[in-house]
Amino acid sequence: MDKSGQKDYPKGHFPLRIRAVRKLGSEDASELLSKFIDWAAEKYALMRIEPLCGGKEQAEAVISVPFPDRERIRIDFNIYASQTDEAAGTESIYFHMESAF
Repeated sequence: MDKSGQKDYPKGHFPLRIRAVRKLGSEDASELLSKFIDWAAEKYALMRIEPLCGGKEQAEAVISVPFPDRERIRIDFNIYASQTDEAAGTESIYFHMESAF
């Protein structure tokens, strides 16, 4: 970490904070994020910057992908969130992705 408090990220990588918050009756937030991270790690040169933390109600992790993949992983994350809600038959979990700079 530098003096400004900003973390150092791998050169050429774009850091992303991903979060899931469970609503009543939905699946485990930590498991859902873990599934996405595992899938994305097979597709992208993903690095785990901060480990997945949280539990059933909410979970969060910081990952990074090569800079050129930053938009593609956002699209994949949105598709994953949509498919997860569709499989549950309702909007049962809140997914969020943002820059971790």
